Amino acid sequence: MGKVKVSATVDPDRLARAKQLTGSHNVSEVLDRALAALVDRELERVHAEGYARVPQGDETIDAVDPEVWSNLRWDEE
Repeated sequence: MGKVKVSATVDPDRLARAKQLTGSHNVSEVLDRALAALVDRELERVHAEGYARVPQGDETIDAVDPEVWSNLRWDEE
């Protein structure tokens, strides 16, 4: 997948701190890494919510609620 040019307004101090922490002087790289981390964190949260609603162990297969899994945003990559 290609990249898309965007215009964004960001806190300059936060951007400077992110550049410092990542060692990058490239704003695109900083934003790309931030978005990747956000997607990972949100997928983990959504998956954890799904697991919390379904019994764990051998009984899971017999007790799966299809609605729990149908609403998850799975990472397709």
